[in-house]
Amino acid sequence: MRERIIKETILQIEEKGFSFTVSDLANGLSTSKRTIYTYFSSKNQLVEEVIQHLFSQIKEQERIIIEDTQLSLLEKIHQILICVPKQFELLDVRLLADLKKYHYEEWIKLDRFLKEEWDSVVYLMEQAIKENLIKSINISLFIEVYLGAINQIYQSKFASKNEMAVGEVFQSVVDMLLQGIINERRND
Repeated sequence: MRERIIKETILQIEEKGFSFTVSDLANGLSTSKRTIYTYFSSKNQLVEEVIQHLFSQIKEQERIIIEDTQLSLLEKIHQILICVPKQFELLDVRLLADLKKYHYEEWIKLDRFLKEEWDSVVYLMEQAIKENLIKSINISLFIEVYLGAINQIYQSKFASKNEMAVGEVFQSVVDMLLQGIINERRND
């Protein structure tokens, strides 16, 4: 039941944002609020569980990508940089701003996770540099630029003006950072 509640919470967040109520959740599950409170003491605890669920899924996806012998080193870097769990990739970018506004403690955890969980990317990029697959760059600066781009998107008016899914935003940022903006088939 606990897993069902988490999955329904994710659906409620996708549908209503973080303004969903425990009553909405109970209706979606066809159960009572009392049942939900048997497993979770508050809506905040539910949001905390959803964020932890997100972290677990991202780490699992990273592990799968790193162990995938069918992917090249560059494909692994690309895939990890856009690693957003499937059920979260359709979330509107504006929801990240809502998370910060309504559940600041969970926002801090998400922000810390995004800033600190880079070991696999650093390792893969160091390997790619050694193999001369990418330029010898300052990897820490690359990560800061990546994070800066993502932060700017969801903290600016961009998030409220655009209805891009999180997965689309990550994909666009990663494409620009890894491939640049120069058209290879340009007319000089």
